Amino acid sequence: MKKLFSAIALVAMLASCGGGTKPYTINGTVSIDGIADGDTISLGYSVDGSEYIPESYAVVKDGKFQFNGEVENCKLYYLVKHATEEPLTMLFLEGGNITADIANDKFSITGTKSNDLSTELQEALSGPAGEMQEKQLQLYLDTTLTEEQRQAIIAELQTTSEKLAGMAKEFINGNIETMAGLFMLIQCADIFTNEELSALLDKVPEENKDTTNNRLFYILQEIQEQRNNPQDFSDYFKSMETDSTATEESAK
Repeated sequence: MKKLFSAIALVAMLASCGGGTKPYTINGTVSIDGIADGDTISLGYSVDGSEYIPESYAVVKDGKFQFNGEVENCKLYYLVKHATEEPLTMLFLEGGNITADIANDKFSITGTKSNDLSTELQEALSGPAGEMQEKQLQLYLDTTLTEEQRQAIIAELQTTSEKLAGMAKEFINGNIETMAGLFMLIQCADIFTNEELSALLDKVPEENKDTTNNRLFYILQEIQEQRNNPQDFSDYFKSMETDSTATEESAK
């Protein structure tokens, strides 16, 4: 459970997407192994990318479930199998009617701006990413490949990698004012130069720069700070070597 939240990213409460409380409804269908009628699904958030806090619950009936409530600011939430804390999917909780379709082979979250954007990007990336995975498996598992064929596959992987990075950049540049864009930037910060990252952070709407309420913007600032001030570990390692030598001498 902790692994998922750390990998996916980190935060529970993200960017503001407008003031005032707005009603939301999540209409979900679930058809995956391990989930049956009568099971309880929780809707909740993560604290610092680790601890999961359930906020509300719904019981699956005829393969369907529903959540209703109100939300003031856009937030990153998770749907989780309550009994085992098995994560099912993440979604952006915001005002509106959200549709969550969860199946063994894929999931789709649609109905509101950030969720629509995120799902559209995922679908666009899935094709090239799938092809890249197949090529990687071929490269590592096919022992009949000649060196020329291996180099050709490596070149294809590089081209696909650049294509995926270009798609991610285009999405982030075009949607930096939304939660989906901010969230994607966290995942792909390494494909931007320091200058590009600074320019993107400058484009974030002022209401989303309140680091008290916007944990994501705070993390992006931390990334920028670490880039601008890389830590020098040379003195640390030298001190370790000195301590090790002293310990060896005292043991003699």
